[in-house]
Amino acid sequence: MSVLYITETGAQVRREGERLSVWKGKKKLHSSPAYDLHQMVLFGNIGITPAAMHTALMLGIDLVLLSTTGSYRGRLVGPQGRNVILRQMQYRRYEDEDFRLGAARGFVSGKIRNMRTLIMRLARRRNRDIAHTAQRLRALLKQIDRADNADALRGIEGAATATYFGALSQFFPTAFPFTKRTRRPPKDAVNAMLSFGYTLLSSDMESAVLRVGLDPYIGYLHLVDYGRPSLALDMMEEFRPVIVDAMVLDLLNHGQIKKEDFEQRDGGVFLCGDGRTQLIRAYQDRVAVQVQYLQPSGQVQKVSYRQCFEFQARRLIRLLRGEDAAYMPFLIR
Repeated sequence: MSVLYITETGAQVRREGERLSVWKGKKKLHSSPAYDLHQMVLFGNIGITPAAMHTALMLGIDLVLLSTTGSYRGRLVGPQGRNVILRQMQYRRYEDEDFRLGAARGFVSGKIRNMRTLIMRLARRRNRDIAHTAQRLRALLKQIDRADNADALRGIEGAATATYFGALSQFFPTAFPFTKRTRRPPKDAVNAMLSFGYTLLSSDMESAVLRVGLDPYIGYLHLVDYGRPSLALDMMEEFRPVIVDAMVLDLLNHGQIKKEDFEQRDGGVFLCGDGRTQLIRAYQDRVAVQVQYLQPSGQVQKVSYRQCFEFQARRLIRLLRGEDAAYMPFLIR
């Protein structure tokens, strides 16, 4: 199953027999078998005919609507998972403060451990000394089990993220200076790419959460708020450095993104044009990479990163049902 990203302003999605095609005026830009898609991501002013929309809903194709810069606008999905008992369990667990804190510890632990692994891997390749950063992240990891409330845990996560990005800045090319994470709006090119990539990752994770029958709006680390897919945000934490940060570094260090691929407006910097297309293509390639995944049974299976998203959502279900004592995050080596 694949994802179709549509970025051409003024394009329209149409149904043609058993295929979904993208047209702009009289020119066909793309065509895919409808049964081969599990998601379509529409950027900005993209149209879709009623026939194409009905086909997407009938086949369970997730329609995600983003702005031209990648800001999330909403999604159109077919009937939700019918496992009401599972969602009732999810809601009950949300009311259990001990459970909520335990699950959140797993998400934060996975994120910090993967940030630490990535930064150490980069340091070995570039012969850089990041011993202080590695020690700081290790110390913050040890604090996770001692955090007795969600605010303290979020404080640990925030401190670790700031430490990590402070060290990550030295691995970007000098043409793209980066000092710290900024968003809403992003203040430089690196932040523009990170924000865009995180939006794609969040969309994929929300889709995975929906497929397994969970409610993406009831999370355990991120605060529950109107319109916020808190669970999807929770579960993408461990994948941020693995998928997006590593991808952005590769794109910039290999010269695949240029300065002219950005525009300044509304007080921020945004990825546009060919640069956006390059990042989307790189993201698709990244989530298709095959990795070794340890199943709860102990069996090691070779799967794509995108499949890992759903497997991790199912690990959370095991935790909800009491089959696992703790949430086991996905970790890189």
